[in-house]
Amino acid sequence: MALSLALVEELISARRNLHGGDRGAPRRLEDGNHEGRALNRACVVMLTSAMQAYVGEVFVACSEKAFGRVLTPDERKNYDSTWSRWGNPSDKNIINLFRRLGINDVFDGLSWQGQSTPTLKKNLDKMNQVRNCIAHGSVIAIDGAAFSLTLSWINRWKKVSESFGSRFEGHALGKIIA
Repeated sequence: MALSLALVEELISARRNLHGGDRGAPRRLEDGNHEGRALNRACVVMLTSAMQAYVGEVFVACSEKAFGRVLTPDERKNYDSTWSRWGNPSDKNIINLFRRLGINDVFDGLSWQGQSTPTLKKNLDKMNQVRNCIAHGSVIAIDGAAFSLTLSWINRWKKVSESFGSRFEGHALGKIIA
């Protein structure tokens, strides 16, 4: 399975087109906010939604490996109802989800050049904190400190997500002893 970020890419493209790709901050609107704020927020929500769906699919693949068989559609529907409300894709929520399969920390050993396991966890936590602020109408903050959501942060998180998406399934499946 693959992490699909096509909708995120479409939003990023729309955001770039709005600003014209020029250097400097987007123009300030009458309300004091910068142009593109809604698209920046939509990018984060779409990115975390794609990550949540992907992690859920990896969890099912790991479950099927642990069960030693592929679930029928009816079994899958019943099984999904036992875990589907696991939360947003923060590092803690993902760890807790995979603990259902006896994996203490599914991230243990998952790293790549420029992204250690602790750094990956921090990135997922930051993305999730920003997502929660957006979804709940709060001022955007990370660990209680005001945070300026920019296109460069979105691009950074997209790159982390792409690398995560190319590695996580094989890594997680490798933790299941069948």
